[in-house]
Amino acid sequence: MDPAGIRPARPDQRLADHPEGSAIRTAQEAFDQTYCKTLHMLEQAFNGNPAMLGMSVGTMYALKAQAQALMALQDDDGLAAGPTFEYVAPENRV
Repeated sequence: MDPAGIRPARPDQRLADHPEGSAIRTAQEAFDQTYCKTLHMLEQAFNGNPAMLGMSVGTMYALKAQAQALMALQDDDGLAAGPTFEYVAPENRV
């Protein structure tokens, strides 16, 4: 572990912590979309459609990249942004 790489982050982050349209909120919303899509794909894979497991790998890599980009952002208090893991209903996913 490299202690120099540890950045303080806001605990229990939520979309409501940042105004609509802000860079952090936009990144959090995109992450939540991909996160819910990944969970849906995994649910399908483990409930009778095993081909979805392989198809979900690319989505998992996208999720990783979104998380890393999000955590590179800093809010007005100097704290690292992070994912909210908030649920996005299927009809609201892009």
